[in-house]
Amino acid sequence: MNQSLLATVTAALLVWEALLLIPMVPGKLIDTRDFSPLPRWQYNSFNVYLTSLGLASFVVAGFAMAGQHWAFVAALVLSLGYIAVFAADLGAVFPVVPDPLPVQLLVLEAIALASAGVIAVIAIQGVRL
Repeated sequence: MNQSLLATVTAALLVWEALLLIPMVPGKLIDTRDFSPLPRWQYNSFNVYLTSLGLASFVVAGFAMAGQHWAFVAALVLSLGYIAVFAADLGAVFPVVPDPLPVQLLVLEAIALASAGVIAVIAIQGVRL
């Protein structure tokens, strides 16, 4: 696979990942769990982290489309951030709340976790070129 195709696929997957993240906002439509047991600073920090991941994904996708080679390294870092978030939530590591994980959220997080893994593999390939 040549570098421009890898960059395009990386950009598309980063946008896909960010769009998957949007409906998973804690305490909203799909993630209906009650986060009140969490300290406010943890809840707010978690939301800032998720927002930063999403926004950075759009920015890095743009640079990948512009042919910036460093975007593969940034995409790898972002994919590891997504993997950490979704693995921690699916593994009941963080956030720990009394409500069970809603089925819709479980499905979306599983898809997002798999997509993040694909981004990591493609980003590694892009770094190697």
